[in-house]
Amino acid sequence: MIATQRLRQELVRLYSSDYSVFDKQSNRYNTLIQEFQNCFSHSAIHLFSTPGRTEIGGNHTDHNHGKVLAASINLDSIAAAAPVSGNRITIYSAGYSNPFSVDLNDLEPRTADY
Repeated sequence: MIATQRLRQELVRLYSSDYSVFDKQSNRYNTLIQEFQNCFSHSAIHLFSTPGRTEIGGNHTDHNHGKVLAASINLDSIAAAAPVSGNRITIYSAGYSNPFSVDLNDLEPRTADY
């Protein structure tokens, strides 16, 4: 599925031109795209990668204007998204058995959801 030259170039830029690394990452994205299409059947998919990091010291002190020593790691989280026409979004995450929906018109906390 990683068919477009632009997407291949982005994967090389993000991860590596080393074939084994590229192959592993391509498989991750192919799986993500396939699962997204199985769940949501959208054709216009946007892909995202967020880099991993770890706090070496000062964990959570940054919320109080403190200092944190952070380091990047060679892991990331990837996601796929597509535009929707209404104010209801549906989220599916690997490791959870069912997707869940959020109505953006009703954002009151629900203690039963915790």
